[in-house]
Amino acid sequence: MGKNEYVACGLCGMNKILRSEKRKDKERPVELRWPSFSVKDAYILQVREGGGKKSGSGNKGLGKAPGSGFHMVKEESLTLKEMIGNLQYDEVLRGMKEQLLTLIRDSIEIGFIKMEDLK
Repeated sequence: MGKNEYVACGLCGMNKILRSEKRKDKERPVELRWPSFSVKDAYILQVREGGGKKSGSGNKGLGKAPGSGFHMVKEESLTLKEMIGNLQYDEVLRGMKEQLLTLIRDSIEIGFIKMEDLK
């Protein structure tokens, strides 16, 4: 049985693989790339619509073929700035803000982030 080593994002908890015992190319280092986007411009609230399945493609014509995924509906999606002040999202924004502030405070406390880094 193989073991993998993962690194988790402190903000969202998403894991990325760092090392794998079973990886074929063990000599090549894994490149970790955190999703990088501008919080000012990114759609933080994403409305997505299912692409659906191709009808009649499975056994007995019941549409068992894989769907085409969920596609973002940009006209209905919102940036963080557009969400601020909308009472419908107050609780979500409060939770996001608290998690971000906790991550920053804890990172300062353990010495990972210095105050001069925040300038």
